[in-house]
Amino acid sequence: AQVDDSFEIVKTSANFNGQTSITLAVLRQPDANTVAVVDAVRAAIPAFREQLPQSVTMTVTNDRAKSIREALHDVTLTMALTIGLVVLVIFLFLRRLTATVVPTLSLPVSLLGAVALLWGFGYTIDNISLLGLTLAVGLVVDDAIVMLENIVRHVEHGVPPFQAALKGSREV
Repeated sequence: AQVDDSFEIVKTSANFNGQTSITLAVLRQPDANTVAVVDAVRAAIPAFREQLPQSVTMTVTNDRAKSIREALHDVTLTMALTIGLVVLVIFLFLRRLTATVVPTLSLPVSLLGAVALLWGFGYTIDNISLLGLTLAVGLVVDDAIVMLENIVRHVEHGVPPFQAALKGSREV
């Protein structure tokens, strides 16, 4: 006969690093912030460890907040590089400080406006809204450059700057 020190009927089992283990999955509510839930669970782990015997170890195997934090870092880096490259390219081609300032200021203002609208409507920033903000940066940059290029073209043809701005913006 084969004798196992186990249960009569084993329907589920968990192994971690080749050892029998207990798996505890903490699931967030649909309206909860994943990062806040993970931070709260990680803050509670030391108190749980103190209550466990020395022979029991507690290991976090899956952390969904890590990918969210990395995505936020990537989007932030992408936006910063985009803004820097746009400012550099505009300055190199137009060689005018005032012409470079307009698109440079339009990016942060539009991003702050978008985040203010998200906050005002009670939305949170998730991977989809980060993707939308990244795409919006490209659109804002493109529109600002087209507008600026049209205004500069009128200024180069002798139209006073204010009149060129009015005429160029109407055309766009």
